[in-house]
Amino acid sequence: MPAARCGRASAACVWLFFTAISFLIAPLPAVNEPHYLCKARALADPAWCSRDFFLQSANAHYCFLQLAGGSTLIAAPWLVTIIGRIVSCGLLAQGWVRLATALHLSPIHSCLSAVIFAACNLAGSFSGEWVLGGFESKVPAWGLALLAIAGWLTAVQHATPQKSSLITAGLCSGLGSSLHPVVGGWLAVCLCSAQLLAAPGNLRTRLHGLLLFSVPALLAALPGLIPAVLFLKAGSGPAAELSRAGFIQVFWRLRHHLDPTELTAQQWVYAAVMITLIVGSFRRLCHQPATTQNTTQMQSARLLLALLAGSAAIAAAGLVVGWHTVPVEQLTDWRWRAALLRFYPFRTLDALLPLCASLLVVMAAAGHHRMAIQLSQRTTAVLALLVLLAAWAVRPAAPPGYTEKQYAEWQQACAWLRQNTPPDALILTPRESFGFKWFAERAEYVCYKDCPQDAAGILEWDRRLWLLHSWTLHSSGDGLYDARDLESLRQQTDCDYILTRILGPFAAQPVWQGSEWQILRVPASQNRP
Repeated sequence: MPAARCGRASAACVWLFFTAISFLIAPLPAVNEPHYLCKARALADPAWCSRDFFLQSANAHYCFLQLAGGSTLIAAPWLVTIIGRIVSCGLLAQGWVRLATALHLSPIHSCLSAVIFAACNLAGSFSGEWVLGGFESKVPAWGLALLAIAGWLTAVQHATPQKSSLITAGLCSGLGSSLHPVVGGWLAVCLCSAQLLAAPGNLRTRLHGLLLFSVPALLAALPGLIPAVLFLKAGSGPAAELSRAGFIQVFWRLRHHLDPTELTAQQWVYAAVMITLIVGSFRRLCHQPATTQNTTQMQSARLLLALLAGSAAIAAAGLVVGWHTVPVEQLTDWRWRAALLRFYPFRTLDALLPLCASLLVVMAAAGHHRMAIQLSQRTTAVLALLVLLAAWAVRPAAPPGYTEKQYAEWQQACAWLRQNTPPDALILTPRESFGFKWFAERAEYVCYKDCPQDAAGILEWDRRLWLLHSWTLHSSGDGLYDARDLESLRQQTDCDYILTRILGPFAAQPVWQGSEWQILRVPASQNRP
């Protein structure tokens, strides 16, 4: 089979495999899809759920929301999500195969490395980062990132760096930054550092290559970079408020991603296993016979490790900044720590660890004779089947915090609200609320999952959570939520309905009742003019 045809076939196989993994491990809607798709719809149609303060908060992923927002006006969210997953997985697959080709892997070995990568993703993560799953901005951003890495590797492996490949790599990196500033931005930093410190040639050659890469990267990133800068500038305000918002975001709401002391033993073990695979595979490459093919692969492996080293340096800085042995409140310097940690210093390393491990394992194990190719074909097919079965086995029956029965009835309650309440109704939902705006198409007073990313939004989110905490304690003190309690809730929140599973008992009769959930109407305030 011609090489070009083999490449297209391997890309199609990886695309199909990645898509299957996405739908197996993340049933619609996945954990972040309501978060992103509802934000996108609100940006395209500001009148939709206009009383939901999260949807009205500042947008950190402006380009992605603009691209996805228009589609939500003409198609149901589930259809937008399905198409988005398929397209994103196609971009990931194309990037993966091109990266594997740049590392001089055959088409079948490209497929094998993709299967191992998926298995590594199923096994865990270092800081909660994932690449294969639902449809959100970071998935196509990582697809563009892989294309950028592939273009850079292709360019710098020649005696004279290929200008067109460096420019293309820069454009892909910049477009990835537009879709997701953190993913694309950190990867651009890693690529620039690898180009400057590890690319072949003298300093002048490396600087010339750096210019060819960074200028188009910066230009392509502007559509997302400008809104991101404006987003950060919009967060200006009193220093005390900004510090408090940073504390809430870094050391409370997102501490599982941003505070290194929150990383579990299992996550450290996962990182250690990935590093062991990478080091062991590279050592095996070093001990291979000194043929032209092996020498070329060694050069590619060193460049890939230089990229990984850049991400490890960023993560190491995050560890130094974030590590603490006493409660955060007792630190005198937690403010600047929070200001730096909010940029996700562990995210790039977390994605590159399984990427480098899977590619280097296959590079080290790959043979070049026919028997090895046939063995690889069988191995790839069997391993792909096993990974798909594992993905099916870990497929969640319901979102976290729900049983299957509770989740099914939750969707019924949301459907009742969608069909029987005004479009501008404001609903008090429970802390475990998942996909409420997706299912009910109504505004929420506050949602724990939907935390804004700007300082003003974070502080308002926190205020609303504490207000509800105080109202619940006060209302439950006498063992009954009566008319006065509902009047108090109306005055403080202006909510029209309550959707709950654990609050109560209520003196008022629910307007909808299930075995798990109930919906109560909050009477209009008697003190309104």
